[in-house]
Amino acid sequence: MISHAYFDFFAQRQAAEEPMIKMARAMGVKDPKSGKDFIKALDELIAKVGCADLKMSDAGITREELKKFPAMVHKVLGGDITADPLPLSDDDYLSIYEQSYK
Repeated sequence: MISHAYFDFFAQRQAAEEPMIKMARAMGVKDPKSGKDFIKALDELIAKVGCADLKMSDAGITREELKKFPAMVHKVLGGDITADPLPLSDDDYLSIYEQSYK
């Protein structure tokens, strides 16, 4: 539900261009030029596997609950958020969740 917004966060900032270009190529994109090519391929894959219409609201998640999600990220990951290409603040996480909410 959040993959587009999550990866697009980094693509917009060109924070993981090389890995995203490699992933786009692995997903069949001919001559990818940027992370945005990966985002397009990701969206196509999400649609192909029937997940484009998944909604947090259908899973019982309310928009108000999103405010709790950044703290949950830290709890679930034990405070280690170093795998992201850029450090994300709680506001960044919240923005990603809000952009993903349907």
